[in-house]
Amino acid sequence: MHFTNGLFFLFGFLFFICQGSLINRLKYHEVMHASELSHTIVKRGINSSPHPFNKIKELTFKTLGRDFKLMLSPRKYLLHSQFKAYEVDKDGKEKLHHIDPEHHDLYEGRVFGEIESDVSALIEDGVMTATVRTKEDTYHIEPAWRHIDDPLRTRMITYRSSDVLDGQPGLPLPSLGSHCAYVREEGNATGPEWGEEGGPGPHVRAKRQTTEAFTFNIMKTRCPLLLVADYRFYKDMGSSNTKTTINYLISLIDRVDKIYRDTVWAAGDRDRGVGERHLGVMGFVIKKIVVHSEHTPVARGQEHYNMDTGSWDVRHLLEVRGMLLGWGLLGWGLDTGS
Repeated sequence: MHFTNGLFFLFGFLFFICQGSLINRLKYHEVMHASELSHTIVKRGINSSPHPFNKIKELTFKTLGRDFKLMLSPRKYLLHSQFKAYEVDKDGKEKLHHIDPEHHDLYEGRVFGEIESDVSALIEDGVMTATVRTKEDTYHIEPAWRHIDDPLRTRMITYRSSDVLDGQPGLPLPSLGSHCAYVREEGNATGPEWGEEGGPGPHVRAKRQTTEAFTFNIMKTRCPLLLVADYRFYKDMGSSNTKTTINYLISLIDRVDKIYRDTVWAAGDRDRGVGERHLGVMGFVIKKIVVHSEHTPVARGQEHYNMDTGSWDVRHLLEVRGMLLGWGLLGWGLDTGS
């Protein structure tokens, strides 16, 4: 099994778009100031190392009626070794934005003392974006400025998944029990849709995080991505800041990648007497990010995905960009016709 060599393209403005006010969709939330986060480095390796536990950060805070003690280490392998990020102006001129793949603001870890927990966190300028999964609930922490007035941008809102009225906090991710097709080496697509007459059988099973989450072949099991943020995404979700936009896109892919890493991918054909075999951990690696810091001007009769316009029809937008992709859409600025 392998991924094709080409890059997959994802658009920031389609990938994570708010559907109305988050605050209005919460039964309960709290506001936390950045000063309430306590940071402590509990382990730092003498030498730089790709090992996930070479550096461990302890982060403590109190919110939503409980004390949190997060044990975090830098998130590895999400950025390609040749990762590049660019800011693009209205004339198409690219400006390289340096981000070290081995030293960025993304972390992963667990809640101290809770084995069946998982944390994905982005810490930028003292403010955190995080998802904390525990047995009892999933807790979300987001910069307050994206949802309420916060001119100093030093506050965060916190809420539980169980407090979201429509059950869809943040990015809509597929359930772990959903199927995902893959491509065999001989080029045949497979999955429940492509099952033979005898029935497809289970191709994907959900699993809990394993202790060997880091032992996989990056090149053979990771799909390289090119992420593109249009000007509207840059302005509204990135606060007109290139670094913030890049970090936000990285954190979104981190959440999707988590779903893939926590899924057992299996192959086999019981009708032909072929036993089930595990294909290993699969996921994504970000190879390039492009952020449009201005609208792209167009001549009369021409179209561009980054031009200054109102809402897009989804199919029309994909035709303008010249590619069809599978993704979750939430419909901010998009006319789906439904």
